[in-house]
Amino acid sequence: MTENELLRCVSRSFYLTIRLLPGGMRDDVSLAYLLARAADTVADSPGGEPQKCLGVLKAARASLGRPEIAGYRAQEWAELQRDRADRGLLEAWPDLWRRMAARTGQDPDRLQVVLGHILDGQIFDLERFDGDRPPLTSDELERYIYLVAGSVGEFWTDLGFARLGNFSPEAPETMRSMGRHYGQGLQLVNILRDRRMDAAMGRVYVDAADVAHWSGRARACLEEGARYCSALASGRVRYACLLPALLGWRTLALVESHPAELLAPAKVPRVEVRRWMWRALAAWWSPGAVARLAREASGL
Repeated sequence: MTENELLRCVSRSFYLTIRLLPGGMRDDVSLAYLLARAADTVADSPGGEPQKCLGVLKAARASLGRPEIAGYRAQEWAELQRDRADRGLLEAWPDLWRRMAARTGQDPDRLQVVLGHILDGQIFDLERFDGDRPPLTSDELERYIYLVAGSVGEFWTDLGFARLGNFSPEAPETMRSMGRHYGQGLQLVNILRDRRMDAAMGRVYVDAADVAHWSGRARACLEEGARYCSALASGRVRYACLLPALLGWRTLALVESHPAELLAPAKVPRVEVRRWMWRALAAWWSPGAVARLAREASGL
């Protein structure tokens, strides 16, 4: 399975965004995604012992900057996976890791920094929910969504300014802040979508009494994401960045109407995803279309 095939199989809707990026960003974003997705697959391995999963993630964290993940046995972890794409990803993880370590003169530290944050978040997740544990506190949830997603918004922004000549007329720190909040909003959408299923497994990220508060926080972060998209100079990048926000708003609407007795998460139907892909094309040509599309997707 080629890297592009792996990306298409394991990234699902995010693949729609990645494939639209200019080459100067696409390769780095693709590599970062696959590295992080492989670590996440280890953390969620069916039948994997939590302490063993934790050991691999800690070994990966300690191996940043080195050509190999200490003690990682690709075939052993691949055989635990039920999904063919996940098996292929864990078999490819050592090669992907070597690619990151070999990136001399190509901002290797930026990739390592964001992957370090993501690994810290995954390690925190496994340690925090080891056994019968209470829901995350507000401070814990804020820290978690920064590590696994807000840091990605910062990485994306730094990469855009470094690789594209005209990323945004806004100041880098302004864009960095909006990008961080945008990433956090998308992660909150995922948490709210999967809340009941996670709770059934003993992982309560958001207590039932606090759902309305965190839904409001997710919406506010998605609104910052829309402003972020409006401030992008490239229509192509603007379109690619806007799609996750539009689908995030639609997912929140489905979550709010999802029957309480169902554990399976609500998902935006493929036909609606395709419809928003077509409608969002207006943002490619006009930054002013972003606000209108955001209002429509959010139901305001």
